Amino acid sequence: MSETRQAAGNRLGVGIVGLDHWYAGIAAADGLKASSYGKLVAVAHRDEERLRPFAAERGIPFATTDYTAVVRRDDVQVVVTACPTSENVALCTEAARLGKHIVSVKQFAMTLADAERLVAAVKEAGVVFYGLEAQQRVQAQGQRFKQWIGEGRIGSPISATVIQRAGLSGAQMDWPGHRVDRTWWLDPQQAPGGGWIDHAIYQVDFLRWLLDDEVVRVSGVAKTLAHPELPKELEDFGVALIEFRKGMVATVEVTWTAPTRGGLSQTQLVGTEGQIVLDPTITGKLSLNGGFDSPTGQGWTSIAPISGRTPGGAVEHVLECIATGKRPAATIDDARANLAVCLAFYEAARSGRAVSL
Repeated sequence: MSETRQAAGNRLGVGIVGLDHWYAGIAAADGLKASSYGKLVAVAHRDEERLRPFAAERGIPFATTDYTAVVRRDDVQVVVTACPTSENVALCTEAARLGKHIVSVKQFAMTLADAERLVAAVKEAGVVFYGLEAQQRVQAQGQRFKQWIGEGRIGSPISATVIQRAGLSGAQMDWPGHRVDRTWWLDPQQAPGGGWIDHAIYQVDFLRWLLDDEVVRVSGVAKTLAHPELPKELEDFGVALIEFRKGMVATVEVTWTAPTRGGLSQTQLVGTEGQIVLDPTITGKLSLNGGFDSPTGQGWTSIAPISGRTPGGAVEHVLECIATGKRPAATIDDARANLAVCLAFYEAARSGRAVSL
């Protein structure tokens, strides 16, 4: 890790580079309002009409349409990228070269070759790099699942099913509540995939971290089923079969096919001695079977999930790690591994054959 440390009585300067991935950029800006370790000193966005009121409302001292200008500022020690994926590697490489720590947009690169160039730059610079797909590592619900798995509450994990069905409308918004025909998410020159990778990369990271295991084989199907108007390179439906080194098999279905107000999210974790089923959308329950307290002493029991996100999320976690010297929950190697799994899925779907990693 770089030797950057929080000076006594001071907070680390943070610059947000792009609000193209607006829900990540806006969340980072708003989370920094209550940060114990950082302060937002600069923001860049290509749309000046949106940028100026955004910065004024939040009292951000420096606002510009020049993304590189934020990266190069002396008062910025931590760069948060919320730019299109196609621009991210160049901006992060520049940040690393200047000794800036990085919280990166997901997906962080278009190709593995680009990813590996950034991996080399980050390691050479010795800076922190944290991909935003690793959000669940710093959230209380995810940490509780990892603790339960580690305690053997469901025995040895043998399978998982993760479903996340979203509508296309989120990918059609270039700003909260503003829908357009084409965003960077829907441009194959700016994003490495469509409806599957958009959210599946979160699930890939979550499973790798939860199991402390790596993916060895991927197969699956990617198609456009509900939105024929999408560019031919992008899918609105994907289902992957992901095999892990220790034997667990995960089914990951992630789509842009949900009807209006019909989104669905569900996670099932199955072990040799129990199960965990999180169903926040329909029942709002976390159902448990195995080494958990049950009113009847056996069978299933249900409890309320931990709601909400950890204040500040990944950005605050990274700031704390930089300020205190604590090890971050994810690294550039995790970001590279997550992307490799996702790109292998697309290769498998195109070829009709399983791909080994």
